[in-house]
Amino acid sequence: MVDTEKSTGRGPGDNAAALMQCHNQVMAFYRDLDDSRYEALADRLAPGAAWHRQGKVLNSRQAVLDALAPRSKTQRIHHLIVNLLADSVDDGHCRMRAYMLVLRHDSGSAPQGPSPLTGFENVRTMYIDLARVGDAWLIKEMRGDEPTFAAAAR
Repeated sequence: MVDTEKSTGRGPGDNAAALMQCHNQVMAFYRDLDDSRYEALADRLAPGAAWHRQGKVLNSRQAVLDALAPRSKTQRIHHLIVNLLADSVDDGHCRMRAYMLVLRHDSGSAPQGPSPLTGFENVRTMYIDLARVGDAWLIKEMRGDEPTFAAAAR
């Protein structure tokens, strides 16, 4: 269980608010990714953040934008973040983990109507560290384990 009260005099309501902001920041990051809102996604990263993605460490705003630029414009993708929990939270840091389930379809043309649901592409555990930067909670580091489940190659 996360300690919601510290000797700093902060009460449970302060950490509850911090937890909600951290939770929303993580969920919004993946929503921005799925909606191809890459500038907004990059705004959720702290200066000097490290995003471990597809075998590379993206550690600058430009590296993130460059890595996302070649993504297919015709794909429909959803990163489903479930069982998001905080392992720790204090005045300036929040450590969270979650399962990430990925659904993806790309027919090569703009999606029309529902895409075929052929199952999850993969499931993995994500680890997210956030830091308080001014009045905002920003992602300081994000990394995932190797998939614990993966669809067979098609």
